[in-house]
Amino acid sequence: SLSSMGKDRKPPPEGGKGKGKGKGNEPEPPSTKGVAAMEIRHILVEKNKLALEVLESIQTGKKTFNEAAREFSMDKAGRSGLLGWKRRDELDPVFWEAALLCPEGDYLREPVHTQWGWHIIMVQSRK
Repeated sequence: SLSSMGKDRKPPPEGGKGKGKGKGNEPEPPSTKGVAAMEIRHILVEKNKLALEVLESIQTGKKTFNEAAREFSMDKAGRSGLLGWKRRDELDPVFWEAALLCPEGDYLREPVHTQWGWHIIMVQSRK
C-alpha cells in the first residue's frame, strides 16, 4: 500500500533545499555570495530575434561586445553599453538575477527579457 512507502526513508540532511529565507548555510554559488554591486555592460534591443543576431555576431568574432553595443543598443546612456557599478536595487530584478549567473569578465549567451526589452548582459566585475 502507498501509506507504508517512505516510512524508512532517512530524514533530509540539515539545511535542506527549503525556500525559506532562514540563516541556514546552504551552499550558494561562490560568485553570488554577498555581491554588493556589479560593474555591468549591456546591449538593449527591442526584439529577441535581433538580440540573438547581435549575440551571434559577438560569438563569431564579427564584432566585439563594445562595438555591438555602440551599433545596436537602444540604451545610449553609457559608452559601449557601460552601465557602470550597479547595486541590486538599481536594476530590474530579472536583470540582476541573470547578471549573477554571468561569469565575471564574460557575457551571457542568452538574451534576458525585462520590461525595457532584450538585454545581452556582460559582467565586468563584482564586489
